[in-house]
Amino acid sequence: MISPPFLVLLAVGAGLIGICLILGARIRERPGRMAIAAATFHPIAALSLFYSLAIHMHRSHGGWPLRLGDEGFPLGLVMHSDLAQLTFGSLLLACMFIVPIAILLCACVPRMRPGRGYLGIYTLTSGAALGAMMLAPDPFLSWWWD
Repeated sequence: MISPPFLVLLAVGAGLIGICLILGARIRERPGRMAIAAATFHPIAALSLFYSLAIHMHRSHGGWPLRLGDEGFPLGLVMHSDLAQLTFGSLLLACMFIVPIAILLCACVPRMRPGRGYLGIYTLTSGAALGAMMLAPDPFLSWWWD
């Protein structure tokens, strides 16, 4: 289980790294809309699925669930929960393992240096998404973390 303080630390760290990458990148041409959309898709999808799950759960149960787990949930809600957990897990893995490797590659491989700006956009958006997840209602967060 990931503790909420660790998630806050990861969100702040990702945001700061993202800002540094964006400021350090020398983008010669203006970033394209499609490249920015691609860089922000994963974090925005994870955040959207997280909050849509909270709304779906609250409406399905007429309030927040009183017990942990998804036993007794409708099939659609279970599938929504599994998809939200999958995207959230992939976002965490990306922030903890893939982004540091990508930063090292951008620093060491000259041909990859133009990607620093987009990596910074992805990292900054990931940090913002992780931070925004901490603003969910407490009953939903306690269900989510357990």
